[in-house]
Amino acid sequence: MGFWLTIIVLLLISSALLIIPALRKPNGKDETSRDAINKAYYQQRLNELSDDEDQGVVTDRETLVAELQHNLLEDIPEGQSQSAQAPFNKMTLVPGVLLLVVVSLGLYLNTGGLAQVMQWQQVMKEMPELRQRADSGQLSSPEDIARFGLGLRTNLLSDPTNVRDWTMLGLAGLKLGDGGMALQSYEKAYALAPNDAYIQIIYAKLLTRSNDPNDIKDAAKILKKMIAADPNNVDALSALAMNAFGQGDFNQAIAAWEKVIALSPADAKGLDVIKSSLAYAKSQVAANGSKVSVVLTLSPEVQKQLPAQGSILIAVTDGKSPIPIAVKQLPLGVFPLELSLDDSNAMMPSRLLSELKQVKITATITSDDIADTRRLSGESEVHPFSGNETISLTVGHFKQ
Repeated sequence: MGFWLTIIVLLLISSALLIIPALRKPNGKDETSRDAINKAYYQQRLNELSDDEDQGVVTDRETLVAELQHNLLEDIPEGQSQSAQAPFNKMTLVPGVLLLVVVSLGLYLNTGGLAQVMQWQQVMKEMPELRQRADSGQLSSPEDIARFGLGLRTNLLSDPTNVRDWTMLGLAGLKLGDGGMALQSYEKAYALAPNDAYIQIIYAKLLTRSNDPNDIKDAAKILKKMIAADPNNVDALSALAMNAFGQGDFNQAIAAWEKVIALSPADAKGLDVIKSSLAYAKSQVAANGSKVSVVLTLSPEVQKQLPAQGSILIAVTDGKSPIPIAVKQLPLGVFPLELSLDDSNAMMPSRLLSELKQVKITATITSDDIADTRRLSGESEVHPFSGNETISLTVGHFKQ
């Protein structure tokens, strides 16, 4: 209603600008002023002629007066002698006003987007119903989703801090295949609610799909933050694995996927795909990956204390903290023992062996007999690590 009222007011103003000047009565002031000047000039010239005649300068006064009268008559505009002008017919303005209205409305209908405005108004009327259908999962057709997205964008113009509407707009973008709209919407939602786990995971996944390397790195930061808060977050681990896999960081992908498999039920959906991706990542690491090789020997004293059955635990630390970065446990075998550790042995997907600049190796041998409490151990010095190192370690300490 307000829209059409505005149109009517504008048309009335335009019509008034056309009609009012035409209806103004002619102003006779200019003609009156001109006649007065001519009369004054004529009288002045007559007085001058009289003075000239008295002084003997002019001898033919009648001729000069006749010439003055002739000049005065020539200065009178044509048609002024008519007694009255024909009255102005106001009805002659009607066609002009109608033409103004028709042309204005025609131009607006063709170029003003009236159909789009009316469609938008209809969408805003239907927004409560569309929102209810979206909440119940009944909004499925692309047309309805697009209309719902239009309504959400309109609402967000007046309420830009509505986190829920930003997330719903992002989901609408995903369903419509508009990745740009989805990413921008979740970026807004994440800025408003950075600790919301639901928003974090979807925003990180969208960033991972981006072609911008900085977006992919930002996604990894978000996912690592989520895993630090909840190490068993399967969704975050899966997303981090895909993020790392896409960047060619196969070691981190392996560590994350292995933990996902360990935490997931055997019949979990998509587990076969994860196992296939894991196998491929491991093949890439085997072809060219970071690892630390360990050559393990026993001192003569420890050799005498070696249990008949037991296991050996190899741990890699960063040389600063005693918390292991990677571990591997093996049954006792023949010494010297050679083995290697890589990112697939990492304790946490967010802390990988390949990220270390230095390493320290510790080895601990224990007996399978629970009554045997002996612990045989050894540790290396801190060694610089460039991605592929071989470190020799002797187990030489005995503790009962």
